[in-house]
Amino acid sequence: MYNKNFLISCGVISLLLLLLLSFFVNMYNVPLFLSLNCLNSNLSDAFWISMTTLGDGLLLGIVLGMFIIVNPRITLLGLILMASSSVATNIIKSLLPTIRPAAFLPDVHVVGPLLRSGSFPSGHSAAAFATALALAHFSSSRTLRVVLLSFATLVGLSRIFVGAHFPNDVLWGIIISLAIYELTSQFLWPQIEPNVPDHPVLYNNFFKVLIAVEVITALFCLIIYSQEFAESPPVAIAVSSGVLTFFSMAFLKLNSRY
Repeated sequence: MYNKNFLISCGVISLLLLLLLSFFVNMYNVPLFLSLNCLNSNLSDAFWISMTTLGDGLLLGIVLGMFIIVNPRITLLGLILMASSSVATNIIKSLLPTIRPAAFLPDVHVVGPLLRSGSFPSGHSAAAFATALALAHFSSSRTLRVVLLSFATLVGLSRIFVGAHFPNDVLWGIIISLAIYELTSQFLWPQIEPNVPDHPVLYNNFFKVLIAVEVITALFCLIIYSQEFAESPPVAIAVSSGVLTFFSMAFLKLNSRY
């Protein structure tokens, strides 16, 4: 079993480094955005809009939800971090209204919807890091933790390449999620974790309701959300289908034990 205190101490150090980095990034926020946003092609646009879609809060929610059939603690911690990060980013957006790059600069390369307000901080970046940190918290593999955080970083970078956010918006989305993770893992989660089973309890009625909610939400993402709201429908379909497949296989395997 790996030492969670080591992960926490690394998180605190990372948080301090990110805060320091944000000072310098903010000084060159616009030039840095322009230098990255201009690097585009049809192939890169397809990649970055896919990564942006993978940072969608609803899709990340069903990904976290599918772990309820494996370890409910993963789902609960992930949803706590995601919800807290979302509330924090939206409060900051309302208190510090900022315009998007496309409303501030000419000739911004935009992929996906044209957004003009609510730039700071990046909600996609916060959601992606909240998810990655929750999964990393329960992983004993350093390689997997690096992969998870790298994925979240790509989601954050995608917001610059699709023209939705400035670099400092992305950086502060990461900072918010990391700060919430550190506070939660140190003070809140140790009080909650012992009361949450680390394995699914199929005979529990409340657990059955949670399973139904996860399946219904995943089906909604597959049938409606992917077609009407997702920035990249094929990616949303792939994620929803993958979640339903994983959930179904895990459920059948678990049900066979009872």
